[in-house]
Amino acid sequence: MNKTIVRDKILGCFNGKNVGGTLGAPLEGKNGFFDIEYFIQPNIVGNPQPNDDLDLQISSLNAVRRFGRCVNAEILAEYYNIFVNPSWAEYGVGKSNLRRGIPTPISGYHSNRYKDSCGSFIRSEIWACLCPGHPEVATRYAYFDSSIDHADEGTYGEVFWAAVQSSAFVESDVRRLIDIGLSYIPEESALYQGITRIIRCYEDGMTYEEARDILFKEVPGAFSYQHTRLKDIKLTEYQPAPAGFDAPQNIAIAILGLLYGEGDLGKSMLLAVNCGEDADCSAGSLAATLGIILGNSQLPERWIRPINDVIITATLNTLDFGMTMNTPFFLPHSTQELADEIIRCIPKMLSVDRYDITDEGLNVFPQDDLYCKDTEAVYYEGAFGNRDREYFNTTELMGLPHYSIFKEFSLFKMQAIYEEDFFFENGKETSIRLKIYDNGESKIQHWITIRAYAPDGVTLKEKVSTAPLNHCNGDVVEKTFHILPTQVEGDKFDIVFDLSLEGHASMNLFKISFFAK
Repeated sequence: MNKTIVRDKILGCFNGKNVGGTLGAPLEGKNGFFDIEYFIQPNIVGNPQPNDDLDLQISSLNAVRRFGRCVNAEILAEYYNIFVNPSWAEYGVGKSNLRRGIPTPISGYHSNRYKDSCGSFIRSEIWACLCPGHPEVATRYAYFDSSIDHADEGTYGEVFWAAVQSSAFVESDVRRLIDIGLSYIPEESALYQGITRIIRCYEDGMTYEEARDILFKEVPGAFSYQHTRLKDIKLTEYQPAPAGFDAPQNIAIAILGLLYGEGDLGKSMLLAVNCGEDADCSAGSLAATLGIILGNSQLPERWIRPINDVIITATLNTLDFGMTMNTPFFLPHSTQELADEIIRCIPKMLSVDRYDITDEGLNVFPQDDLYCKDTEAVYYEGAFGNRDREYFNTTELMGLPHYSIFKEFSLFKMQAIYEEDFFFENGKETSIRLKIYDNGESKIQHWITIRAYAPDGVTLKEKVSTAPLNHCNGDVVEKTFHILPTQVEGDKFDIVFDLSLEGHASMNLFKISFFAK
């Protein structure tokens, strides 16, 4: 893909996102089926609806501008806390947890009834456009992004769309794209089941209305119930999900629009928007996807011209932009500016074997197989294989226990898993289990020494542990540290681990926190 193609598709993505979000905004949170045929807001020309769906992605792009492919969940969380204004629902829970000292990915799970909601899957496009044709890369960053304020179905949603949209740069068949997205999420998830149910309806020849009825009966959600008085609920024959369980239904609505819209942007958006619920999100995601498939040059002017490439932001903390002194905050006022900046950042995200800079400009080399291969063992246990797994892949990340933290160092990667959760009581023993994997970077075997340090009032049964860290497929060093708080003063304490490899100078420090019940 040369620069011209990539730019046209990125521009189509965010113009589609803008149009879908604007079209759906008036029906966001509405319960019932509707019959709008076009934008219903007055004065729409050059005045798209401001939308957190797009705003939050600008914050992430700024992190990428500064850190490139080194961006991770921790960095994204810092930008999120500084530059993202909303504190409602999942956004507020995630920010509250982070400010308490609860790190990602636990921040997206703990006490978060909105962990399965829609505020994460709406942020997938930036990772798809930064990693065009490389869903295995896009989904990893989508996981980092989602883990700030979501878990489970909410995270599966962003990973799904990132895979679909990254693949859409080189694959135009919607049905195949959906299958590619599904390959990156667990089959047992409600999202997977909801999407495949809509696929069966479509392939069995059901009408749109019949499929829509099945969707609301079998893929429950509760988004509109949070905004509608009980006496005003129209769709009383459908069983709602618990409050906050919204991503599976709203993504299924988007898939309904994609399949039954059959490539027509306007028809697809309207089929989704007229289902109500989180209408701006479902329409925004599907329109962004079609925008990538078709490219901006092929989008119908009836929908695109009124927006006129304008971006209006409302949920970014512009007052603190001056704090970013090393790299000024990039705030695009048009999708043209946004597309150009993303193009500049693509080499920051892809390794050198995935793109080239020629006299004609950027040229991206997509991967050959777009489907998820993370679950394949590839080599026998103990063989010298899988030596390029220098980081946790998407499947591994989504399979982490909820109360665990992951860290990637220069020569190994590790998980720290809480025995139950991160609470403590004086006089009650708890534990942390560390799992450490050689990442293949050094190409040799190691001995690793782990030293643990605790504050006064906390007793460690194990302070030092040493073990061989072998460079073989499937090998892992697993050590458990038993911790007894006896006289902790205050409501929090930290344990610091120093992990060192014999003969190497790199410092590998890792901190975990416990909180009083």
